Amino acid sequence: MEFGKEMYIYIPLLVAATASIVEMLKKTGWFKTQHLPVVSFIVGILLGLAAMALPGAGSVGVMMWAGGTAGLGGTWAYELITNRAKKYGEDDSNE
Repeated sequence: MEFGKEMYIYIPLLVAATASIVEMLKKTGWFKTQHLPVVSFIVGILLGLAAMALPGAGSVGVMMWAGGTAGLGGTWAYELITNRAKKYGEDDSNE
């Protein structure tokens, strides 16, 4: 499995797009928060398949893998940051 240079651009875009779409879906209340990883994985796979139309995209399996991984990674990072802010407060000063 060999990635083209385009894949290094597509994967971060998939991360941002998946995290944004999942967060919008979460705000609408279409699913319970406990199903967040599954929803982000599915949305990532769908976006990965949609990205097949872009030049230099990988095979179906590669794009599904990239989308699913990007979905889980993007949602994990977003939840980590927001939960940390809630736990420690918005201000991280050590006063």
